Amino acid sequence: MGMACLLHAQEQGEAKQPDAVATVTITANQTITDEEVFDEATSVVITSNARFIKGENGRLIFRRPFNAPRSQLFEGFAPGDVVFEGKGCDAGGNVFPEWWGATASDDPTSGGVNVSAINAALASVANTPLAVSLSGVYYINNKVRPLSSSRLTAAERGAIKAVPNLSLPPGDYMVEIKGQSQVTIDGIEVDGNRANQTQSAAHAYGGIIAVNSNHCTIKNCKIHDCNGPPTGGAVGNGVRTHRATEITIADNEIYSNNGCGINLYNTSSKIRVVHNTIHNNCEIGIESEGRGENYKDYRNTAITIADNDIVGSAEKGRLDDHSVLVDWNDDVTITGNRCRNSTHNGIEVLGSSKVAISNNDCENNGDVGPPYTWAGIRITAEGFLEDGRSSDVAIRNNKVTGSQYGIYLDTVDRAVIHANTITDTVHGPLMIGPRASDVDISGNRIEQTRR
Repeated sequence: MGMACLLHAQEQGEAKQPDAVATVTITANQTITDEEVFDEATSVVITSNARFIKGENGRLIFRRPFNAPRSQLFEGFAPGDVVFEGKGCDAGGNVFPEWWGATASDDPTSGGVNVSAINAALASVANTPLAVSLSGVYYINNKVRPLSSSRLTAAERGAIKAVPNLSLPPGDYMVEIKGQSQVTIDGIEVDGNRANQTQSAAHAYGGIIAVNSNHCTIKNCKIHDCNGPPTGGAVGNGVRTHRATEITIADNEIYSNNGCGINLYNTSSKIRVVHNTIHNNCEIGIESEGRGENYKDYRNTAITIADNDIVGSAEKGRLDDHSVLVDWNDDVTITGNRCRNSTHNGIEVLGSSKVAISNNDCENNGDVGPPYTWAGIRITAEGFLEDGRSSDVAIRNNKVTGSQYGIYLDTVDRAVIHANTITDTVHGPLMIGPRASDVDISGNRIEQTRR
C-alpha cells in the first residue's frame, strides 16, 4: 500500500481520541507486497476503479468491514490472501464476490473466475459474522467450498449455475462443506443446469453436501436440476450429508434432480430435515441411508424428518421411488409429512430401530404393476432378509389414502399400529406378513368410499 495513505491514516488517528475512527481513502491502484493490516479503528474508503493488486507476498487484513459497490477491488489475490477479522467485524455485514472479479451474467466463460472469487470471498469471512452475498446468476465450473463459520446468502435472486458440460468427478457436489463447522447457506439457488449436461453416471453431481462436518444449516434455498442418468441409479442428489452431525436442512425447495431430493448417508447423526418442499426428483424424496461396507457400523442415528411436502416425479419416463425411505437407522422421528404420488411407498422403513411414524398424510402412493406390494407406509426387509429386519416401530395417527396397501409390515419385531385412518386402498388396508412379530393393532379407522 502507498505510504501516503498510511501516513494520512496515522495523522488522522493522532488527532483523534483512541476510540475514534481514522479514514483511509484509496484513490488509485495499490500494489500490496507484504501483509497490510487495517485495524478496527480504520475505515477504508475505495473510490471508483481503484484496486488492491497482489504483489509478491501480498496479503490484506481488514479488522473493520467496509462498504463498496459490486465491482472488483482485489486483483490476483487467492483464497486466504484477503481476510476480515477482529472485533470490528462483530456488527455483521456483507462482502461481495464481485470484489474478487466475479460476474453475474449469462456468460458461461466466466465460470472459472466466478468460482475462484466466491471461494475467496468465503475464505475472507470465515470465523466472522459477515456473509458473502450473491446477486444474480453466477456460472461456475468447479466446487464452491464454504469454510467454518462462514455464511453464503443471497440478495434478491442469488444463484450459482453449472456451466454446460460441467466436469466434476462422479458423485461430487456443486457446493461442498467438507470438514467444517457452523456453516450457514441461506436463500441461494443452486442450478445444476442438467438440460445442458451429458446425462450419465459418469457425469453425475449433486447440489450441496455436508461431509465430515457439524453444526451447519442449509435453509431457504432452491436446489434443482442436478445431473445424472435420467432413469436414476446415480448420486445427483439435491442435498446430502455424509458422516455429518447436527445439520439442519430446512425450508428449501428441492426439485428435478437426477437422484434423491435429500440423502442422509453413512453415520450421519442428529440431522433435522424440516419444512422442505420436494418434488419431481428422479429417485427418493428424502432418504436416511445408514450404511457403508456393512449394515451395522455405519448406521444413522437421531434423525428427524418433519413437516415436509414430498411429491413424486411428474416428468414422463423418469424413475420415481419412495417419498421417504429410512434404511439402517436408529432413533428416527417421521412426523407431519405429506407424501404424495410416489410410484413406490409413501414411507418405507428398512433395517431400522426405534422409529416413530406419526401424523403423516400419505396419498396415492404405489403404481399398479405387480407385485402390488407398495403401501402408504411399509416396514420391509426388501431383499436383505435379516439384515433388513426392523424393531420397535410405532405407527400412530397417520392418514393413508388411495395407495395399493394402507400399512404393510413384513419383517419387524415389536410394532404398534394405532389410531390411523386408512381410506380407499386398492388391495387392502392392513397387511401383516409372516416375518412380523409382536404387532399391536388398535383403534384404526378403515374407510372404503370407492367402488
